[in-house]
Amino acid sequence: MRTHYRKTPLPRRTFLRGAGVSLLLPWLDAMSVRASSVTRAGSIAAAETPRRAVFCFFGLGINGRDFTPAETGLDYTVTPILKPLEELRREFTVISGLKLTHSGGHVGDRTFLTGTNTRTAGAKLRVSCDQELAAAVGRETRFPSLVLGIKRGTGFGGYYDQTLSWSPSGTPIPSENRPHVLFDMLFGQDSADTLKAREAAFLHRSSVLDSLRAEARRLNDALGADDRRKLDEYLTGIRDLERRMQDEKDWLRKPKPKVEALVFGKEQGLDPDKSGLDYRRYQRLMYDVIALALQSDSTRVVSYLARMDGQDGTGAWRDKGNPYNYHEMTHHGEDPDKLKWFTQADIWYMEDWAYFLGKLKSIKEGDATLLDHTLVAYGSSGGAINAHHNHHLPTMLAGGSRLGIKHQGHIIKEDVRLGNLWSTVFDRMDVPLPASFQGGEADGMIKELV
Repeated sequence: MRTHYRKTPLPRRTFLRGAGVSLLLPWLDAMSVRASSVTRAGSIAAAETPRRAVFCFFGLGINGRDFTPAETGLDYTVTPILKPLEELRREFTVISGLKLTHSGGHVGDRTFLTGTNTRTAGAKLRVSCDQELAAAVGRETRFPSLVLGIKRGTGFGGYYDQTLSWSPSGTPIPSENRPHVLFDMLFGQDSADTLKAREAAFLHRSSVLDSLRAEARRLNDALGADDRRKLDEYLTGIRDLERRMQDEKDWLRKPKPKVEALVFGKEQGLDPDKSGLDYRRYQRLMYDVIALALQSDSTRVVSYLARMDGQDGTGAWRDKGNPYNYHEMTHHGEDPDKLKWFTQADIWYMEDWAYFLGKLKSIKEGDATLLDHTLVAYGSSGGAINAHHNHHLPTMLAGGSRLGIKHQGHIIKEDVRLGNLWSTVFDRMDVPLPASFQGGEADGMIKELV
């Protein structure tokens, strides 16, 4: 009897290894589920392409009069602020009229992805929708999500947050804000010594958490009902941390992707927490690293607090001659000079956004592009006409055409909750809505997009 040997398709994460270097191969047809062997290639199946979501927040709103088109549909007249995106106009939809019940003023950052009023006394902090997505799709990647911001850390305890992301236990997740540090975290290759050091750190942290948990159990018996509830919330936070640590440990000895190094130039000017921020160089490098993270399937979920509420953190193009900070421009009082600079600043911000979308569109993936397989949200928690409102939020969804998004140019969804857009993202990501999604601040989808 003759024996037949079947060569199975190549694993998606196949590395070339030599001289201490691991190089992640690009997608090969031989990796497809449609391939009968490594020599009989198939073609990429829709289910094999990762679905991705990026949530970007620009605090304090935007000059709505020069951002929002007068007409609806695909053939609207391009506004001054949307002009940098003209060549990409079939790749995104502007959605006018959306609201956040618990936003407005200068404190909508925390509400943007959670939907809830978390700044009032006794309010319960809750998970952000990017982390709910990460829980559903993040186990496939080294980093379940990337949490980024113009400022590093959480800002928790201060008036303005520095992160959009909140864990299942309602604790803020720190942002990273340095593109060169982010690149090293994603793609820096560990040596044998650094791997040992990181494993030792895992053991130490695990021991500390075990000790904390044991002490909490002993304390629990002496507490009343309300304090037990608070302690349980604290322990839930510990469990969240343990789960994230275990995921990180599982990936520890798996090689990181090897990508072409980015040219960062002098690190001076790339840390927004220090003086001398070179904002345009900084912002475009951040977008470059995000694109590489998505392309290499290092993550499928990104949150980025790109401009803060209050003191925006970007410099508001002072190096280009703008005499005002962003907050001053939003409170323009119809001053023509402030209005002129308000629009000009937003045009420059939009040029960087066009750079990001163009970058994603330039990266081929199967017979489509990275942008086609990524849902990219641009939004704010403040509708800026004459002040910061919780309605008419400047909102845009880009990409995702291969995920079933049908772009409409400009649509008006008057008095519809922002959470409905996030519901639409979950639907296109094939992720069921969690219980109490957005704390009830969602009651449907943006059906025109699907």
